[in-house]
Amino acid sequence: MAKKSESRTRRVSATKASRSFASILDQVVRGRRFVVRRRGRDVCLMSPPENDRRTASECLALLRGRARVELDDRFGSDLAEILATESSEHGPSWDS
Repeated sequence: MAKKSESRTRRVSATKASRSFASILDQVVRGRRFVVRRRGRDVCLMSPPENDRRTASECLALLRGRARVELDDRFGSDLAEILATESSEHGPSWDS
């Protein structure tokens, strides 16, 4: 069975892609994928970026499926050390 994204993939010529670029981008935003062909060869894939984020319910399901973790008495100091060395360059993806 084909993946959902594969069933939404369409081939277009490079000429058509250049002439209707804005329209193609609008469709990519809605989840459609395009393979651009030039001189009979596939040369480019236009698709939405891969989403590596999880919903809160997916995170909870993963956590519930794991083995129980016992925290030792150094947990707080270990966590403080990790946070102190963590780069703030890549902050949260949400607006503050």
